[in-house]
Amino acid sequence: MTANHRSWWGAPRTITNTIENRKISWLELFSDLVYVVIIHSFVENLSAHFNLYGFVTFWVLFLFFFNTWTNMVLYFDLHGENNLRNVCFALLQIVAVAVTATFTPDVFAGHYTGFILAYSFNQLIYMYLYLKTMIADPLHATTTRPFLIAYVVGEALFIGSIWAPSLAVQQGVVILSLLIFISTVMAESGNFDREFKLRDIPFELNSAVLERYGLFTMIVLGESLAGIIEHMSEEHTHLTDYTHFVIAMVCIIGTWLLYYTLMDEREITAHRYWPISLFRGVHRFLIACLTLQSFFIAQTVESNDPVYYRGLLIVTALILCALLALTAPKLYNVTPIAPRQVTWLCVGIAGTVLMMGVPATIGSVVIDLILLTLGGWTWIRAELIK
Repeated sequence: MTANHRSWWGAPRTITNTIENRKISWLELFSDLVYVVIIHSFVENLSAHFNLYGFVTFWVLFLFFFNTWTNMVLYFDLHGENNLRNVCFALLQIVAVAVTATFTPDVFAGHYTGFILAYSFNQLIYMYLYLKTMIADPLHATTTRPFLIAYVVGEALFIGSIWAPSLAVQQGVVILSLLIFISTVMAESGNFDREFKLRDIPFELNSAVLERYGLFTMIVLGESLAGIIEHMSEEHTHLTDYTHFVIAMVCIIGTWLLYYTLMDEREITAHRYWPISLFRGVHRFLIACLTLQSFFIAQTVESNDPVYYRGLLIVTALILCALLALTAPKLYNVTPIAPRQVTWLCVGIAGTVLMMGVPATIGSVVIDLILLTLGGWTWIRAELIK
């Protein structure tokens, strides 16, 4: 009975059963689609809550949802199999994330109960999946057991916050539980070192995981395009509108060009686990900044308010800083970018910050030139090396 059950339902792949040159499955691509709507919801709600509380809420929600995405990406990569079990749980998780996303406006409005319950159900799915990997592969308990214990503690606090005596206390407990969720893997890097060395597992991010990050980045850039196109479809009566539209388009194109030329075929390996975890953390920050860039681009095109323009400059400079942090350190890069590229990225960061005192239209054009120049030069250099 057990053998037949396994034949049609399947079991999780053990962490040592690696798949060489693994390609992203159609199921993984489909699971990313739900985040298109989530990113759009972030931008729309931030527009309606453009204040300190709105920005804190954005970061909290982004980190919650991206933590779910990261956990499922790693599960697919380390334990995913082409079987009915994997398909069913992946589809269930997609539905759970979608339901959780419907509570995004409530969180921006200061109401957390629905989000907490929906997100907790979503987390229980992959907590169960990771528990099953530990049962199927007892040696994997070295890293999985502490992970699950931390998440149980975090979930207890998270759900318990529903009965907090005040909104401020509830918000504090929610943030505390979030910190537990996002820091757990980094905190137990020593456990990963022991298991990976014992089982001869390389400390690396394979091409499939890096491609998933690239696809998520494409989702965010798509939201940037959607925002400015939506604005132009509603209001395009003056030449000035088209000028701002083109400037915004070039900013998105320049960001796209620079990201993908720097990240294309990048190899990420290390001698310990924490640099790999650090790389993922920096990439998470980069994608958050790209989401904020989408928001500020749309708002700058719509209102031309100096506040939004300065916000765009800040997040663009942070994006360049994050790209520098992802590509320059030898800590996890097999082929870090050349010193000259580091210098020019630093010049680009400084130039972006200096545009703070320049009128929005002129400064935006300069930012476009910086992004296009950096991206184009990086692409040409990469082609010449090939």
